Amino acid sequence: MNTRRTRSPMTAAEKREQWGSFAEKEDELLDEVEQRWGDTAAYEESARKVSKYTKEDWERINAGSAAIEGRIRELMVDEAAPTSEEAMEVAEAQRQHISRWFYAMDHDFHVQKSELNVEDPRFRAGIEENTRPGAAEWLQSAIIANAARAKHG
Repeated sequence: MNTRRTRSPMTAAEKREQWGSFAEKEDELLDEVEQRWGDTAAYEESARKVSKYTKEDWERINAGSAAIEGRIRELMVDEAAPTSEEAMEVAEAQRQHISRWFYAMDHDFHVQKSELNVEDPRFRAGIEENTRPGAAEWLQSAIIANAARAKHG
C-alpha cells in the first residue's frame, strides 16, 4: 500500500526495541490491518494516535500491557475463575488500555475482539506468550463476564 496512515515517528532501532519481532514485519502486518479494518472508525482513530507515538509513549504502552499480562498470569496461577471480580477487573483494565492508546472500545467491541484472541493463532500467541497457555480463553471469559456486569450494573 502506498499511503500508510499508521507510520510511526520512531527510528528503525527504536521500533525494534519497542516492538520486537513486529518491527521486522511492520509493513506486512500493517498492510493486513489496513486491508481488514482500514474503513472503520477504530482504524482511523488508531492510525491518528499511533502516528504520533514516540519511544517514550511506546514504553508506557508496553508497560501497561505487561502489567495487565502479569495480572492475568497471577490470577491464572491462583486459579481465579475468569468470572471472578478480579478477572473482570483485569478485563476492564485491558479495555481501558486499548481505549486510551488506540481506539474507543465499548464492551460489545471488546467481546467481539476477544474472539480473535481465541481463533487467530497470532493473537493467541500474543496473549499467551507472557501469560500462560489457555489465557486466550480465560481472558475471553473474563471479558464476557465484564461486559455482562457493565450491562446489568
